[in-house]
Amino acid sequence: MQNKNIKNKVIQGSIYLTIRQILASACSLVSALLIARILGPKNYGIVTTALGIFYFWKWSGRFGVNTYLVRKPNLSENEAQQVLCFYIVAGIAFCSLCWLAAPLFGWWTGEVEVGQLLQWLAPAVWLDMIGSVPASMQERELRFKQVGLIDAIAQIANYLLSIAVVLIYQNYWGVVAGTILQFIIFASLSFWFYPMSWRWQWDWQNLKPAIQYGSTYYVAILLTSMKYLTIPLFVSRLAGIEAAGIANMATRIIQQLSLLRAVVKRMSLSVIAKLVDDPNATRNAISRGMTYQALLMGTISVTFACCASWLIPTVFGEKWILSAEIFPLLGLAAVVESIFDLHSSALYAAGFNQAVAMFNLGYLVVLWLGCIVLIPNFGLWGYVSAELLALPRYYWLDKLLNKLCNSPNYWNVLWIVIASIPPLVAGIFLPPLINFAILTVSYGLLFGLNGNMRKIIVELWSVFRSKEKKIV
Repeated sequence: MQNKNIKNKVIQGSIYLTIRQILASACSLVSALLIARILGPKNYGIVTTALGIFYFWKWSGRFGVNTYLVRKPNLSENEAQQVLCFYIVAGIAFCSLCWLAAPLFGWWTGEVEVGQLLQWLAPAVWLDMIGSVPASMQERELRFKQVGLIDAIAQIANYLLSIAVVLIYQNYWGVVAGTILQFIIFASLSFWFYPMSWRWQWDWQNLKPAIQYGSTYYVAILLTSMKYLTIPLFVSRLAGIEAAGIANMATRIIQQLSLLRAVVKRMSLSVIAKLVDDPNATRNAISRGMTYQALLMGTISVTFACCASWLIPTVFGEKWILSAEIFPLLGLAAVVESIFDLHSSALYAAGFNQAVAMFNLGYLVVLWLGCIVLIPNFGLWGYVSAELLALPRYYWLDKLLNKLCNSPNYWNVLWIVIASIPPLVAGIFLPPLINFAILTVSYGLLFGLNGNMRKIIVELWSVFRSKEKKIV
C-alpha cells in the first residue's frame, strides 16, 4: 500500500513538474529570442557570463544541507528549523563575500560590467538559501504540485520583467532585475506554502549531522556546478566575451530542449532513495530510465540539430550562425551525459558522495585542461572538443555503480547513440532537408532492426493511453 501511494504521488508529481517545465521553457525560449536579438552576442555574453557565475554561487551557497532535509529517514521539525537558522546567518556572510569578490570576475573576464552585475545579484543567493528549506520539506513530502507551481510562477515573473525592461531600455539590466524578482517570489511562496519560524541561535547537536552530510555532498555538487563556470571563466577569458555569448546561446538551447530530462533527474533523487536497498530494483530502474533519457534527449537533440543551421540565424540573426554550427556536437555530449543521470542519483542516494566527488573532479580536470590547450588554437571549436574529450570519464561512474548493484544494460542506449551520430554530424555541414532524410534513415534502422526499441515505444504508448483513459 505504501509503495502504491508513493507511485501515485510520483505520477502526479511528474505531471505537475512536466507542465511547469514546459511553461518555463516556453517562456525562456521567448525570452532568449528577444533578449539575444536586442543585445547581440557581446552584451548577451556579458549578462550570461554574470548569470553563470551567479548560479554557481547559488548552488554553492546551499552547501548541500538542504539535500539532508530530503533524504534523512526520520527528520525532526527542530532539525529543519536549525538548517533554516544556519542558512539565515551563514547566508548573510556568504553573500557578503560574494559581493566583495564580484569585481575580481570583472577583471578576469575583461569586462567591468560583469562584476557590477554580480554585485546586484549577490543578495538573491541569500533568498535562494532560505527559500530552499521549505521547498526541500515539500519535496520530502512528495508535494511536487506545490514545488512545480512555485518554480513556474517565479520563473515566469522573471521572464516577463526581463523582456519588458530589455525592450524598453535596450540593455541587459532587465535580465538582472528579472532574476532578482524570481528569487524574491521563490522564497516568499516557499514560506507561504510551508510556514516555518525564523531562529537566530544554532543548536549544534541538531545542526551537526546536517552539516556533516551536506559537506561531503557539497563537494560533489560543487565540482558538478563548477562545470558551468567553463564558459564564464575559460571561454570568455580565452576566446572573448562575444564567443562566450555564442557558446551560452547553444548551451541555453540544449538546456531548454532537456526539459523532461530535468524533471526525471530532479524526481529521481527522491524516488531512487526509496529503492536503493534493493540492488535488483535499482539496476532495473536505472536500465529502463537511462534508455528513456537517451531516447528522449537523442530524438530532441537530433531533430533540432537537423534544422539548426537554418533556424538559429532566422530566429536570432546572422550573428549567431556559429551557435548553430557548434550545437550538434554539444547535443551529442548532452545525450551521453543524460545516460548517466540516474547513475549519479543512485550513488548519491546510497551515500557514495565522496566517490562521486572524485569522478566529478576527474571530469572537470579533463574538461578544463582541454579548454586551456584547445581554445587558444581553435576558438569555440576547441571548447566543443574539450566537452567531447571529457565524456570517456563516465566509464568511471559505471565502475562506481557496480559497488551498489550490477552494471545496467547499455545495449539499448548504445544503439540510440549510434543512430544519433549521423544526423548530428550532418547538421554541421548539410542543409536541413538532407539532414532530415539522414535522420529518417538512421532512426528507421534503429527501430526496424532493434526489437527492444520497438517494445519500448509500445510500452510508452500503452502507459500514455492508460493515463489518458484515467483522465477522461
